[in-house]
Amino acid sequence: MKDAMKRVKADLILSAVLCVALGVVLLVWPAETIDIFCKVLAAGVVLMGAVQLISYLRERDIHPFAGVLGLLLVLVGIWIFVRPASIVSLIPIVIGVILCAHGIQDVKLAIETKANGYERWWSILLIAVVSLALGVICIVNAFGVVTLALQFIGIALIYDGISDLWIASRAIRAARSVLQEAEAVDVDYRETDDK
Repeated sequence: MKDAMKRVKADLILSAVLCVALGVVLLVWPAETIDIFCKVLAAGVVLMGAVQLISYLRERDIHPFAGVLGLLLVLVGIWIFVRPASIVSLIPIVIGVILCAHGIQDVKLAIETKANGYERWWSILLIAVVSLALGVICIVNAFGVVTLALQFIGIALIYDGISDLWIASRAIRAARSVLQEAEAVDVDYRETDDK
């Protein structure tokens, strides 16, 4: 169980640090970040399409649809590269879904910490509700201006990362306390014959 707790803690910390880093980048350089993201995505899609086309040209019997799929991927990649605005509109939705997923995970942690006897479990629940609200705002894209929306997403990601670090520390502390109590109670009883 201790190993599982260490893995969960490491995963939560890594996820939180990545959220904060991405949030800072989006907050400081929103337009440049999206431009680079779209170009990398376009290049990746074109590369996947090229691999499919090459596979089709090498073995036409094994991959009958690889040529069509490859050609479509190449065209989509070029389209993303030429018209990155079409992808930009999806970014708030994707980030919003991620924030909502983190919020739901935090609600679960709030319930677990309450079960483990943490008296301030409600503070974790409150933070989770704020994360869910930020996620919903991103999904409905309440901002019309792309730069403003990306900066809001940056702030939301920074909040999510910092709050996840705090929540993880509280949840792990509560679980560790329960584990220590269980180990303290789990002792062997042996009668001795004192004569």
